[in-house]
Amino acid sequence: MQVAINGTPAESRRAALLAGMVAAEARAPAVALHAWAIAAPEGALARLAARRLEDALAGAGAPLTTWQVAAETRFLTANERTRLLLRGAEVLAARSDSSAAVSCLPPLAGLRGDDVPRALAVRACLNDPDGSTALRRLAVEWPGVFVTAFPDRDVTALRPPFSAAEWAAHAAGWLAAGDADKALRAASRADTEAAAVGARAALRLHRPRVALGWADRGGRRCSDCLLERADALRQIAWAAGVSERHSRFAELLQTATRARGVAAPKDEGRVEILLAEALTELGRFADATPHLDNEAARSQPRWEWIWRRWVMLQTAQQRPMRDVPSVVASGKSTRGARLALFWQAHAAARSGDRSGLETLVASGFPDLPALWAARELGGAVVAFRTVKEMPVVAPPAWAADLMSAGRVADVVVAWRAELEAAGNNPGWLGLAALAQPPPLDAIPLLVRGEPRLLSGPWQGVPEELLRCYLPLLWRRELEAAAQMSKVPPWLLAGLVRQESAWNPWARSAPGALGLAQVLPGAGAEVTRDLPASVSSRGDLFDPARNLAVGAALLTRWRRDFSGSWEAALAAYNAGERRIRETWEMTGRKGGPFFVEALEIPETWDYVHRVILLAEGYRVLYWPEGRAYPWT
Repeated sequence: MQVAINGTPAESRRAALLAGMVAAEARAPAVALHAWAIAAPEGALARLAARRLEDALAGAGAPLTTWQVAAETRFLTANERTRLLLRGAEVLAARSDSSAAVSCLPPLAGLRGDDVPRALAVRACLNDPDGSTALRRLAVEWPGVFVTAFPDRDVTALRPPFSAAEWAAHAAGWLAAGDADKALRAASRADTEAAAVGARAALRLHRPRVALGWADRGGRRCSDCLLERADALRQIAWAAGVSERHSRFAELLQTATRARGVAAPKDEGRVEILLAEALTELGRFADATPHLDNEAARSQPRWEWIWRRWVMLQTAQQRPMRDVPSVVASGKSTRGARLALFWQAHAAARSGDRSGLETLVASGFPDLPALWAARELGGAVVAFRTVKEMPVVAPPAWAADLMSAGRVADVVVAWRAELEAAGNNPGWLGLAALAQPPPLDAIPLLVRGEPRLLSGPWQGVPEELLRCYLPLLWRRELEAAAQMSKVPPWLLAGLVRQESAWNPWARSAPGALGLAQVLPGAGAEVTRDLPASVSSRGDLFDPARNLAVGAALLTRWRRDFSGSWEAALAAYNAGERRIRETWEMTGRKGGPFFVEALEIPETWDYVHRVILLAEGYRVLYWPEGRAYPWT
């Protein structure tokens, strides 16, 4: 601190910054504020100081006046000032000082997003009309926050009782909070007022016929209900047998057409994508084209899924593709563009033009379009050459003093905040190298630093960087499991990378456990043939046992699907029953027509991802292994 006071201006600022960090860590916010007044931090350092100041004030049990004084410090932006005051209000409320907590709140009118329910939860602690009003609004619009903040309160006990409109808003609040089951129960109390919300909740729960009933309550004049009705018909169509599917998609087309006439501008994309999907599945490809070309439709999550069906179905029927949507020709995504190129090249190859297939093979990216092209060319290999030089991205210049003081965690926090504002750039690679997070956390950082890891090509990517993207943990256990079940080790590695990113304690919502995300029930079916038994759920957190069970399941499904690894992967993700119909429909063989006929978007994506990752693992760690299809 003496240097901060007596040094040159530059020395003073640098020393004061560090002194403030030490003071904040020691829960001395007043000292930290004094030091940072000298340091005058800017940019990432200012954001770091703001975070540490919040923690120091909370840890020190600061009174209202200290929070208010801290909020006036010059280096805080308006957003950081709001964040600090909200945190102060919550801390004071937790100490049962309700009046001080409310005094600390920033003006409610200026708050946005999640800040609003946070402020309401503080105001609701007051035992006066303002508190009652805030409590009611919180219960109606943000029920998830209400339940967390007031676990002993029941919305049905609030007086006066909720009106139908309030129950409808309450249902919408639960849906926004991600609890569709509670949303559906709340909607039942509002009846027709919540018709659209009830339908939407039922669709989230994959109950399309229940959704139809809700949508019909709203009537045909309700544009939202028409949209939910169309979405319900879409789900019913995909669940129907092949013979019934045509009539279901025809009904979807009629409903979506009616919705188009009354939908609000915000729903344009959703309507257009429903129309495109119905027309594509009805074989009316030319009619589907303008809907696929619609700009609003291209922002919809299902866009890629539908247009690649548009391309694949015409190829399967050996129909010439005319009026190809411009977005299909150029590709909304790398995978989308490459799938379009494959199907067009596949059709051209029937006439003797193999140049499109050769282009994909030479692309330096071993994704399924390139691997299928290689197989059609009869033994070609999709190769890529990495480079040895790993890019070194050092922390920014402002981090030098923090690094010299050993405050790496502070640099990570501040650098990440700076990078978030900048978007994708190579700095993310440096952050990942500095923070050294586990693979699950590191992989998104690596992709933001080098997008080619996700979208290709891998040609020219540094080998060390690719190994960071495709780490190999528990290699000995993985190779033993793969050898026991006759699974290519690189395929098992790709599956584990996709399932858990090498987290042995991973646990999914449906209850899958461990590295290979094994469901205990499915695991029990194959453990009889394994040397190491699995007698309890906890055994599946052991890497060796989990990998052995995952490999055995994959082998069993491959055997059930005539030796197809693609079908085995699809069954691993979605279950054998859901894949069987597609398998029978596409002639009981793997390959592009089977994969692209998969009607579960998540499973379609899963097969594409695991096979790409598997080929990457083969090249990096088992270069002597046979290339796809591996047998």
